[in-house]
Amino acid sequence: AGVVVYSHRNAGHGTMTIRSALPFVIKPPSKGTYAVLRRPQTVHRLDKPTSGLLLVAKTKPAMTDMARQFVERKVKKTYHAIVNGIPDEPKQTSITPADAKNIGVDINCSIDDTTETNENDESQWQLIDFTLEEKEAVSVWKAIQYSKSLKANNGYLTLVEVKPKTGRYHQIRRHMAWVCECPLVGDSEYDGGGDAMSLRGRGLMLCSNKVELEHPYYNTEIGRREWNALKEDSIEKYANGMLYLSKENDDKVMVSAAIPLPDKFYNFLAHEEKRAELLQ
Repeated sequence: AGVVVYSHRNAGHGTMTIRSALPFVIKPPSKGTYAVLRRPQTVHRLDKPTSGLLLVAKTKPAMTDMARQFVERKVKKTYHAIVNGIPDEPKQTSITPADAKNIGVDINCSIDDTTETNENDESQWQLIDFTLEEKEAVSVWKAIQYSKSLKANNGYLTLVEVKPKTGRYHQIRRHMAWVCECPLVGDSEYDGGGDAMSLRGRGLMLCSNKVELEHPYYNTEIGRREWNALKEDSIEKYANGMLYLSKENDDKVMVSAAIPLPDKFYNFLAHEEKRAELLQ
């Protein structure tokens, strides 16, 4: 958060971009790797105020394959956000985990490693199917936690988990603000101003904290032979849980990466809750 992924010419960011920093923070490919890029390239981007995971390619084949997966909507993304107020959960837009899975989003929980959502779980998700710029835009979300706040709409902030099926410009921010009427905390573009301005102090409360996709190398003919040759108990085989074989995707090798939410999310909710209890 706070750094642009890449800058167009004359945009004014110079070398202060993630793209410029990548050669200094990404481990180079192994010697002899085929079609290495001159420098690592981001496959997608995050808005400047958004924190979280970013996919980076180090070879041309990986770049091509991951870009294809984004176009074909095979990359499953999970975000968490804090919104201003308690969003309504209408029955007519409520869907089951099985429905959400059929849409093509990852229904597994990503902020608590001790629990997982499955198709038979009775918890409900909310479906947003609201076009943006006359293009299909689909998001699936559910509330995770409610916290009192003296500054929030109706006295509450809500931590939500959001799974965007499509990737339209500012999709999550606009869907939550325009459809749910609960803008993201710290969103100076869509929070409507007024009292919401008092919640902007800690930046935009939006984090991309889980991503899942097909492995760009191990699913090629050569890569699969290499995968099969690895010992089952080797670290390289499953990368401590980041790699796995998907029975639902023709036994393809999948990559699943997740990170904890930044401390500022829970610190902010705890601060607002404590302040509300003391002053009410």
